[in-house]
Amino acid sequence: MSEEATRELQAAVEALAAELAPAVVADARSDAEAKARAILSRELTRALLSETEDVLFSPRGGVSKPRSQPRPKSQPPEQAVEEPRMDPTPPVQDHAALGLYLYGIVRADVRISGDLPGVDPRHRVFLLEGNELAAIVSSVPLEEFDEEQLRENLNDVVWLEEKARAHEEVLEAMLESTTVVPTRLCTIFRDEKQLREMMGREAAGLVEALERLDGKSEWGAKAFAEPGALDRAAAARAEEQAGGEALSPGAAYMDRRRREARAREEAEEIADGWAQQIHEQLARGAAEALLNPLQRREVSGHDGDMLLNGVYLVEDESVARFQQLAAELDQDYRGRGVSVELTGPWPAYNFVKSSIESAR
Repeated sequence: MSEEATRELQAAVEALAAELAPAVVADARSDAEAKARAILSRELTRALLSETEDVLFSPRGGVSKPRSQPRPKSQPPEQAVEEPRMDPTPPVQDHAALGLYLYGIVRADVRISGDLPGVDPRHRVFLLEGNELAAIVSSVPLEEFDEEQLRENLNDVVWLEEKARAHEEVLEAMLESTTVVPTRLCTIFRDEKQLREMMGREAAGLVEALERLDGKSEWGAKAFAEPGALDRAAAARAEEQAGGEALSPGAAYMDRRRREARAREEAEEIADGWAQQIHEQLARGAAEALLNPLQRREVSGHDGDMLLNGVYLVEDESVARFQQLAAELDQDYRGRGVSVELTGPWPAYNFVKSSIESAR
C-alpha cells in the first residue's frame, strides 16, 4: 500500500473513531453505572443487615412490626424499627411472671371506656398513672415476651400479625376519645416501678408531644406511576427537544444512543418532579409533613413505580379538605398514569420525637 493510501486509511479510521466515540463512551458509562449500583447495593445490603441486627437485638429499645406486616385495613405509613424495651440483665422469672405491655401515653385524667382486651386477651387494658401522665398498659406473660423468646416470636408471622392487630386495636379505641403518644409494638416493662421511672424521666417530652398532637391525626399518601408511564413521559420530553435536521447513519446512531442514555435520567427527573409537586400540595393542607423511604414493588404490592411515600399530621377540622385535596391530585395525575392513594387516620408514629415516643 502506498504512503498516500495509508494516510487516507488512517484518516478514515480516525474519522470513524471520532464519530463512534460518543456512543462508546455512553455504553461504557452505562456499564460502569450498572456495576457501581451492583457494588453499592451489595455493600448497602450488608450494612443494613448489620445495623438491623444491632437495633433488633440491642437490650436498650423497643420493637416495631416490619413494614410489610399485614394489617386489618390498608397499610399505614412505615415505622422505624426499635428493639424490646427491657432491662439488659433481667432476673430469672418463673412461668407465672407478668410484665407490662405499653401501648402509649395519655394524660392522667383520661379514662378507658368499656372492657378493652390487650395483646394477651386474658388480660385487660388499664391505665397506670404517674403525675400528670398515664400509661396505657396490659399484663403479658414474660415467658412469651422476654427478650430471648420475643426474638423467636417476631419471626413467627402468625404470632406477629395477631399481636400487631391487637396493638393497633387498643390504640384506635383510645384515639376515639383522647390524644395518644403511641409506642412501638412489643414495648415491654418488667414492673410498675420501671415504667414509672421512664414516665418521670421522659415527662417533659411526653407532655410536649401530647400538646403538639392534640386535635390531629396522621395520614399517609403514596403516589404510584403505572408501568411505562415514566418512560412515556421521558420519550415525549425528548421528542420535544429533538431537532428536525437530517442526520447521517453514523450521526443518527450516536444521537439515538445519547437519547437512550438521557431518557433514563429524564425518567428519574420526571419522577422526582411529580413527587415533589404532590408532596408540596399535600403539605400545604397539613400541620406537619415528612417523607419516608420509597418501597420496592414487592413491599408496596403495586405493579408500578412508587414516586411518593409521605406522611402528614392533619388537624381534625381540616381532614375533609385534606381528603378532597388528595382526590383532586389523584384526578389531575391520572392522565399521566399516576395514582395518589390516601390512608388513615393512624396513630401519629411518625410525628413523635423522644425515645419513648416511638421515634422514627
